[in-house]
Amino acid sequence: MKRRVRFLGIVCTFLGLAVLDCAQTTAIVGGTLIDLTGFGHSTNDLPDAIILVEGDKIAAVGPARSVEIPKGARIINARGKFLVPGLIDGFGAQRTQGYASAYLYEGVTTVYVPTIPKVGGGDGELEVLKVGNPSPRLFLGAPVTGYSIDGIDTAPDSLKTTRLHEPRLSSEQLIARIDQLAVQGFRGITIGSDVWPDQLDVIVAEAKTKHLAILAEPAFASYPYAIRSDVEALVHNDHYQMELAPAPAKLERADGNGANAYQFLCGVKASSSSVTELAIQLAHSNTALMPTLAIEATADLLDVPNPWKPCSSVLVSPSDLDVPVDPKTGASGWLSSLPPERRDYVRRCGWHKEKIDARLYQLGARFLAASSASTYGVMPGSGLHLELELLHRIGLTPREALAAGTDNYAVVYGWKDVGRIEAGRNADLLILSADPRQSVSALNHIDTVMLSGEILDREHLLRVDHSR
Repeated sequence: MKRRVRFLGIVCTFLGLAVLDCAQTTAIVGGTLIDLTGFGHSTNDLPDAIILVEGDKIAAVGPARSVEIPKGARIINARGKFLVPGLIDGFGAQRTQGYASAYLYEGVTTVYVPTIPKVGGGDGELEVLKVGNPSPRLFLGAPVTGYSIDGIDTAPDSLKTTRLHEPRLSSEQLIARIDQLAVQGFRGITIGSDVWPDQLDVIVAEAKTKHLAILAEPAFASYPYAIRSDVEALVHNDHYQMELAPAPAKLERADGNGANAYQFLCGVKASSSSVTELAIQLAHSNTALMPTLAIEATADLLDVPNPWKPCSSVLVSPSDLDVPVDPKTGASGWLSSLPPERRDYVRRCGWHKEKIDARLYQLGARFLAASSASTYGVMPGSGLHLELELLHRIGLTPREALAAGTDNYAVVYGWKDVGRIEAGRNADLLILSADPRQSVSALNHIDTVMLSGEILDREHLLRVDHSR
């Protein structure tokens, strides 16, 4: 039975989860609206701002002197506080209600989930996807490969066999695959390793007509070719940095053996000409990097806190994660699985990859924030906070790091419904009691989370049954 509660001077209906249902206009008044446009380079912050929310959309944004508050509107006093868009995790998962609640508690209001098909009896991310209540908005992505109409990527150990003996998908088949995904409501695609350059061109062109986000992890096509083809995001630094390896090592990777490319990567100097050339191409392109730094930092214990420390971790069980960190000791399950003599090398290589990303940033590369939550123990919600901290560690300013998890998605993917606080977009936003321009850790001081125009009860989120 619904119960009535009094909140902010008006009567609302409590839905039994964590949302206060109030249909009237809401006015958020007095806070400083942080400008995150221009990849975090713009600084046109708006003090004493007013944000009007009607239903699930933002109706108006502006200075107090120019925005009229409707009579009877619900007023949220944000004076002395800071307003930013709801966070976007560009590469995540949602497997339980606990995941959904953890995301929302930490201010993540949109999660892009790259699904994979169910193969060989195992669960793909689509099969274990949990649409929670409440839940961040979920944008689903799908794989597009060069040989399988269902998007089943060629197994790494059979890339050469596939290349020599299997029939490639035609342009018509690839276009049909893209069109079908758009009709089904997918918001993006990931171009797989077995896609050839000419196929990549077809995929990118068609995906752009359907306004799908375009991620890529190529092997048959080079990363420079993918950038030139206008791919929007290159995923995982231990993949795109392999472009720095010599040609023979890259050819071996295209055959399914990336060991030599990885070994070279761990020794290439961040100041090398190959790093500079890649950075310059990125700086003059529309392609952003999605390094998922949290994976390496968590798996290799690169001076990061135990992921079980944030209070939202109570919503997640170790069995919900892939190769989790030990909750008590903080020991990495991945690192512990390696021979002792190899662990130092792996950790040094992890630090080295951060240095390469730092150099790419210094020379103009742009970034999108994504946690790859569930992988190697990365947590939903707090894992994105960690990713933003790590982007700051490689050189991004706090404002640039926050932009990587908000406005950059509106720019790079052309998303017009999330990522910004502006009229017409979904009313997803955070009110912070600390200044995010000074420190990324301001995200640990969330005062209010608004999702689709509704205020979430963050403390109630921590009490929701997360086993569902």
